[in-house]
Amino acid sequence: MIIEQIQTENGGIIALWHITESRDELLEMLNLDPFIMEQAFAFSTLKRQLEFLAVRAMYKEVTGKMPLISYKENRVPYLEGNNGQISITHTGAYAAIYLHPTLKVGIDIERIGEKVVRVKNRFLSDQELASIDERNEKTHLTILWAAKEALYKVMQQETVDFREYLHIDPFTPYLQDTLKANETKSSENKSYQIEYKVFPEFVLTWVSE
Repeated sequence: MIIEQIQTENGGIIALWHITESRDELLEMLNLDPFIMEQAFAFSTLKRQLEFLAVRAMYKEVTGKMPLISYKENRVPYLEGNNGQISITHTGAYAAIYLHPTLKVGIDIERIGEKVVRVKNRFLSDQELASIDERNEKTHLTILWAAKEALYKVMQQETVDFREYLHIDPFTPYLQDTLKANETKSSENKSYQIEYKVFPEFVLTWVSE
């Protein structure tokens, strides 16, 4: 079920879904669509089937339309027969989507835990590591990780070294705020405003271009 829906200032929609339903319940929400069922059952694990179905049930609830979500060769999702943009993310029992009629979008959800502490040197520069608030280390690191994941998604490139090419300005972590970021992977060196919200179990970030 949708537990949060956000109307962004640029005209986009963000929805967050807590996956509490069974596979059969999600299939019922999607009118037992045979094409969606075939795609869902292609996944070998129940977890991936539930994530797949929850995203599509969420899209249907938000838009009132049956989802026609496909993927490009680089695994970027797109809407068939629709100029609108979509970004998808999921972790554990949660999934989220970001929809916009024209702008490219990126969204990410990351659980707050020990894993981000173990891998921090892989995705953060020395400057970013030096700015971490030790009193809120796990949350601060998770915001940075999710922010870079959302930024990577909106760029829609095959491979990007997070540590070398994605940069987040120093910030003090709050429950909800906006980050300044830029990328040095492309010749444009684009700047971005990444928004985030901290929940008890995870961090949600989103960005548009």
